[in-house]
Amino acid sequence: MSLPHILAWLDASNEAQLLDSNSEAVRKANVHSFHYLLMLVSAVLAVITVVGILLDYGRVYVFYYLSTFILSFVLYRIFRMKSQRVRRFSIPLIYFTLLIFYSLGIFVSLYKPYGEHHPAVTFTCLLIVLPMLYLDRSLRVGIFEFLVFAVHTVLAFMFKERAVAVLDLLDTSVFMIFGVFLSGYFRYIRLENFEKDKILIKQRDTDVLTGLANRRVLFSRLEKLLKQKDTVINVIMLDIDFFKHYNDSYGHQAGDACLESLGRVLHDFGEKHGFTFCRYGGEEFTAVSSGIDNVQMTSLVEELRSDVRHLAIPFEKGINGYVSISVGYATKSTILNLSMEEYIKFADEALYEAKNLGRDRAIEAL
Repeated sequence: MSLPHILAWLDASNEAQLLDSNSEAVRKANVHSFHYLLMLVSAVLAVITVVGILLDYGRVYVFYYLSTFILSFVLYRIFRMKSQRVRRFSIPLIYFTLLIFYSLGIFVSLYKPYGEHHPAVTFTCLLIVLPMLYLDRSLRVGIFEFLVFAVHTVLAFMFKERAVAVLDLLDTSVFMIFGVFLSGYFRYIRLENFEKDKILIKQRDTDVLTGLANRRVLFSRLEKLLKQKDTVINVIMLDIDFFKHYNDSYGHQAGDACLESLGRVLHDFGEKHGFTFCRYGGEEFTAVSSGIDNVQMTSLVEELRSDVRHLAIPFEKGINGYVSISVGYATKSTILNLSMEEYIKFADEALYEAKNLGRDRAIEAL
């Protein structure tokens, strides 16, 4: 591992780009890690509170630990919620949680149940451990760490013997620096892994030529839609008319260019109207959506055919001298309890009917 790679996280713009491009994965990882952290911390705090009562550490000690336990448990319940709002506000919640933990560390550092102060071991450990547990911009993590460190240092010199306070200053400053640098390095490694995973998933789920999804994504989307109750599922099957003749006439490179152009049209149409398009095989494409009635579907399918005509890809043996598509589509309610194969079959049979009737048209499945 080279030094430039170890210090790569110092490039704030690159780190920000990784965070932004993987924002949903980052939120999910933060919520997941703090969910389990708070579950563990709540259990530990509950035990320490009971021990404090049994060893008669004093009301202040018990009150502080009991309060922190209650707050930690409440936050644990919040992070456990499967809510987009929790994910959206995960960073503020995390910093609030960290503030509670650091406050507890400062309290333990300053509290003297037996009449004498001790080194800030708990607080020192928190300085190096906590920054590694979540993903955020390193600059913000560093500023937060330094502010907490500065508060502890001031309080240590105010309430501790000078020799102990100096020892705290030396220990905590070293561990703060280690915490910031080590957390930055491990954070960057995790973000790089997120980026690699995203690329691998895209390669796994995407057709290389058209940029559309593949069958795996289609079946996954259909499976999710089938779980919806009392709605309609919309399936479109289409293919390019006489595409084999197009390849024979203009060559496979031209055929690939035609597929790429069609892929862009389908992608844009899907983004606009909420369809997931995939390349089903060869020159055949499939799209799925839900909640669109028959009248709307007829209008949308005609709009799609119009978008393809506007490509105006010349084809002497094609319909009217240009590339065209034939379309079959089905709008069926989930109440019918059809399988995903049956939904595709309905649209596919309608597509073959459109082709048998002369192509360059759309037919709805009955």
